[in-house]
Amino acid sequence: MRRLLLFGCLLSALLLVACGGGGGRSEEKVTPPPVNAELAAAGKEYFNKYACSTCHSMAGQAGIGPALNGIYGKKVQLEDGSSVVVDDAYLRESILQPDAKTVKGYPKGSMTNVIMPFMPELQKPEVLDALVEYIKSTT
Repeated sequence: MRRLLLFGCLLSALLLVACGGGGGRSEEKVTPPPVNAELAAAGKEYFNKYACSTCHSMAGQAGIGPALNGIYGKKVQLEDGSSVVVDDAYLRESILQPDAKTVKGYPKGSMTNVIMPFMPELQKPEVLDALVEYIKSTT
């Protein structure tokens, strides 16, 4: 019985960590893992190639879309009233499904319309990974 209880506690702890917390709680800020400089440099090239800078600033000023410099690990408010910590998973989802979670104050649908022609390229793991690494590198 004691082993079963211990196993249950261990399993619960692992699930709690894997699911990012528990009880609806989220961390205010996560510390980004070390950045792969080579991958981030490729991400910067993709950021320019796919005109991400047309809507997203890397200098801090808001544009059509939110500024992305220093955003990794921070909590952002969403249009639906919830909030989310910007991490790899959130960035990937925001690139591939821009209207899934819209940051408060920004129009839904504008990013989808702009990136749709680039979607086959953006879905490539090497491109997506590089873009996320670039955004992470600006923290």
